[in-house]
Amino acid sequence: MEEFLLLIHGNVLNDPSTEALKIHMEAYHKWMMELSENGQYIKGQRLADGGILIDKKAVIVEGPYIEAKEIIGGYVLIKANNIKEAAEIAKQCPLSNHLPISVRAMHEIKQ
Repeated sequence: MEEFLLLIHGNVLNDPSTEALKIHMEAYHKWMMELSENGQYIKGQRLADGGILIDKKAVIVEGPYIEAKEIIGGYVLIKANNIKEAAEIAKQCPLSNHLPISVRAMHEIKQ
């Protein structure tokens, strides 16, 4: 199996109420537990707000960033047989109903 990084774009759900957040988190936790039971979950984490963007050709910018497309709210590192399977796993993430998720293969470093 290969490793894939799921990047969750954005950090705001449509309904920010406490009850809705609880329902979203329960569904997300259930999804992660299923991946873990299948041996596909490696790790994941919500990212803190803010940060620093470093680009030696431009100005260094401290977040939070203005454009939503620049916000990465979190990530999940998974195992899958190929990128199509990883994309199917990403589609099953409850957050995909509200936020875009990018799927990227991890480059294997040979030692």
